[in-house]
Amino acid sequence: MNNPGETSAGLKLGGHRLFPASAAAGPLACGLAAALLGACAMAPGEPVSEKLDPDTATTVTILSHPIELLSQTNRSKQTDPFAYIAPFETNRMGARDLFLWVSTPQEQGQLTQPQVLCNGQPLDLQPLSQDGAAAGVHAKTGDNVALVGGSSGAPVKVDLSQLQLSRAPYEAPVPWSTQWYFRLPADSLKCLADADGISLELRDADGGPDQFTTSGRKNLASLEAFTRR
Repeated sequence: MNNPGETSAGLKLGGHRLFPASAAAGPLACGLAAALLGACAMAPGEPVSEKLDPDTATTVTILSHPIELLSQTNRSKQTDPFAYIAPFETNRMGARDLFLWVSTPQEQGQLTQPQVLCNGQPLDLQPLSQDGAAAGVHAKTGDNVALVGGSSGAPVKVDLSQLQLSRAPYEAPVPWSTQWYFRLPADSLKCLADADGISLELRDADGGPDQFTTSGRKNLASLEAFTRR
């Protein structure tokens, strides 16, 4: 049981008073004493975070942890069984844009556009540019990739300056993963936020179908938090 006299005198450590005895000092005492005593519980990590791209002065809102999807097909131990998706928003001088980042473990072979399914229905995603003339270097596995000139356009390597960024919003889960970028309509973001299940379909190196899925509101809760940011 605390000694009332010590409480009124403030917090002490090793016989030395650290904080004065006042109600206003309570939160301050707890916050500073935590570093010394580990006395205050740490708040859980937030599902959504912001960071500033120092080279472009663009604020980027991201998920603290991308949504993980597990392969539904048999894969060798040497093959990554996970794919990932995550929205992000860029804000440069008040101009905001929504995008979807998709990471696929395509280690070799011709790149094929991944298809995102929200509650079993294809999600409406848009290429970064409708102008086929804006196509850049032909993309290969392990690149930052986008489509230009519509969904039938060839995958090309992304110049992140198109997004007012100097670096990728999310780190590649593994060195050989391919990072896809799409514009994300608001209705598509809402579908993801309300979804009970999300799937990702693509072709493997042999041309066969490969599907990655996740389900359950707990696994998708950060998407809802992203819409409330």
